[in-house]
Amino acid sequence: MEKSKLIIKALEYSAVKHRGYNRKGGDIPYIVHPVEVAMILKENFLTEEVIVAGLLHDLLEDTEVSKEEIREEFGEDILKLVVGASEKLENREDQSWQERKNHTVDFLKNEACFKIRVISCADKLSNIKSMIRDLEDEEAKTFWNKFNAGREKQKWYYESLMESLKELEGMKMYEEFKAAVNKLFGC
Repeated sequence: MEKSKLIIKALEYSAVKHRGYNRKGGDIPYIVHPVEVAMILKENFLTEEVIVAGLLHDLLEDTEVSKEEIREEFGEDILKLVVGASEKLENREDQSWQERKNHTVDFLKNEACFKIRVISCADKLSNIKSMIRDLEDEEAKTFWNKFNAGREKQKWYYESLMESLKELEGMKMYEEFKAAVNKLFGC
């Protein structure tokens, strides 16, 4: 498939599958997040395959889309990136927030390949930019209530992610991520 057509296909596919969902605690359509992730990846000169996986990265966690569907539509290589950029899926609902985040931090630091690390970095950068925008519009003491973990645990998580993604130092997205973490948490 022609390069730009695969990205357009992934954008349309993700938009359809995320239809009707909004970002946590707001009325912004969910598709804004995967599009922002894809834009961050594009700005950092990553490959089409990585950009496509960025557009699809939350489908397994947040929709009814199966691994088989992604494999059929986009192939095994993109499926592997989407799975790698997702939290551990087996028994996800039975794991605490802390267990899931510990797994993510350890996986990114010790096991993830470069492509999965950059998708994760773009995802986390998009998330923290959204948090900063929302916090500017909300009261700080109620802002943290919409998350599964409060400010201190979020601070631990994002600081741990900075360390886990340190291999990306020098990349624009990583430097923006570090600056955003410092801005939000005053590190």
